[in-house]
Amino acid sequence: MTDYIRRLVSGNKARFKDGKLNLELDLVYITDQVIVMGYPAIGLEGLYRNRREDAKKFLEHRHGNNFWVFNFCPVKENAYPASVFDGRVSRYPFPDHHAPPLALLPLVSREINAWLSESRDRVVALHCKAGKGRSGTLACTYLLSLDVSPSAPRLERSYSAKEWARVRADEWMEVMPDDNDTSQGEDKKDILHSLIDDDRSQVEENGKNKNGHEIHESHSENSAALAPSSPTHDRTELGTMKILPTSLKDVLDLHTSRRMQSPSPSSKGKQGVSIPSQRRWLYYWSLLLANQGPLDFWPISTPSTRDAPSPKVRLSQIKLRMRELSGLKLQLIKAASMVMDRAGYGRKGYEKGHVWASLARYDDEMVEGLEKFERLTRHESGNIGKRNTESGHIGDEKLEEFFADGTWDNQKMVHSFARMGPVGELSVQKGESSDAEKTVTYILQPLSRASWVKIRNEIPREQPNGLVDNSVPSEANSMYDATQVSHEDGIILEANREVRIKLYMGQVFMGWLWIIPAFHIPRASPQDNSITRLLFTRKDIDFPLGIGSSLVDVEVTLEWCSELEASQLVDSVASDASKEASEPAEMASDIPAIATRSVEAKQAAGD
Repeated sequence: MTDYIRRLVSGNKARFKDGKLNLELDLVYITDQVIVMGYPAIGLEGLYRNRREDAKKFLEHRHGNNFWVFNFCPVKENAYPASVFDGRVSRYPFPDHHAPPLALLPLVSREINAWLSESRDRVVALHCKAGKGRSGTLACTYLLSLDVSPSAPRLERSYSAKEWARVRADEWMEVMPDDNDTSQGEDKKDILHSLIDDDRSQVEENGKNKNGHEIHESHSENSAALAPSSPTHDRTELGTMKILPTSLKDVLDLHTSRRMQSPSPSSKGKQGVSIPSQRRWLYYWSLLLANQGPLDFWPISTPSTRDAPSPKVRLSQIKLRMRELSGLKLQLIKAASMVMDRAGYGRKGYEKGHVWASLARYDDEMVEGLEKFERLTRHESGNIGKRNTESGHIGDEKLEEFFADGTWDNQKMVHSFARMGPVGELSVQKGESSDAEKTVTYILQPLSRASWVKIRNEIPREQPNGLVDNSVPSEANSMYDATQVSHEDGIILEANREVRIKLYMGQVFMGWLWIIPAFHIPRASPQDNSITRLLFTRKDIDFPLGIGSSLVDVEVTLEWCSELEASQLVDSVASDASKEASEPAEMASDIPAIATRSVEAKQAAGD
């Protein structure tokens, strides 16, 4: 019964059956050395997720002491002591459904590489809560950094008995000669005999293979018994630009093919890493690996770079284009408003339909610390995917202790710092889309404190007790957070820092996206102040649920600040946590999604 419940919770993710241990886990081998799994839980949560004792038994039985666990869950979400896995645990937490601080990618990739490079027998087990989005993002991060193209597992122990039988059957079918083709018959016979010899690999009398490991679920665990794999290619260099052996698409496809169940002929397959911002982060990472990242991104600390002002951009406008609301969806939004009214929280914010955006980013001090460790642990050759030979520490602080005490992840990790909204009569315009649908365009500009307070007072303040909890946990930032002082000409952002743009209508959540401006804005020189307009379609937005499904596109207008201007600007400050309240209710992101059984809602629940 519990396995049935766990399968329901796993949804479309692949599971692993170990016949010898009589276990079925939300776990899969992406490659022979990279495992992704769901959270190892105890208590009630263990009834529908991997039981912690089962995950430990599986890893120890198959890999002895040759495994290391990477946990991406914040303390406030899920936590366990490192002693559960005999101290072989590293924590790099970031919130569910979010892109991580970018510096987390090289730090995780380097630690995985350092552990696995010691022995082919070693493996890593990556997990978040569902073992999909966050774990998949960091698994792909490591695979992109490899000097050779990663391939699907080749060893028998990386497959369940049923999977391995299918793999071997596919191999046999590949080498069976065609009835009318005798030209390659002898060559294929040689390969066929080789396969037979592999299946008859010698097994020692005690039931173990030549490496001393027990045989699991099939005939042998001989390393010569390999599944089909793609050819590998060495990394080559063209001038100062490295050409990666593997495209980002190849790595994402590999992860999806292993992590997700094969779709039926009548259904569309789900992506392993499906959140657009997480996929965008992997694109940034692939550019950095190819030495094609922004100019002076994460420069090595020197007297000249320490004194130079960090590059800044001005965010002057966000333009949202939406299909005009009508029909069932409008009725559902009204129904949500009625619930708010009856609970005593309904106000005229819904009637006015205020559209606004919240800007947020990770804690500044935390990101600064991570970027220092990134520079400190970068390989001497400059290879951003590899770790140097010395252990990373800044004074008495060590990298492995950075998240140890929960300082950064026992509370909100993402902080709001500014708001944008409609200003003036021309900020809302009606029109038609290319398919003749009626649309409404909202032009959002930086809000002064007075303008924001006016809008804020017309929006319900809190989520009433008893309302359905939001299906997309959001690192809730308060609509009452302190904001930086905004000017009419724009909000100043760090070009090399992440920013989350979260969209609302009234207090109803519509979606968000994470970007790092420097990766999107070309710059010929430090004096270049050109304007760039970034267009994101609905498929580029994270969780456009409910009313957010009416989004057509979002246009973000950015321009570089000159060096002189950047040196004179004071950076925005993170909000005071003591002044924060709960974020707007966002319940409408649930109601329409549940009513329409939207694909996006199911993907959101998957992680």
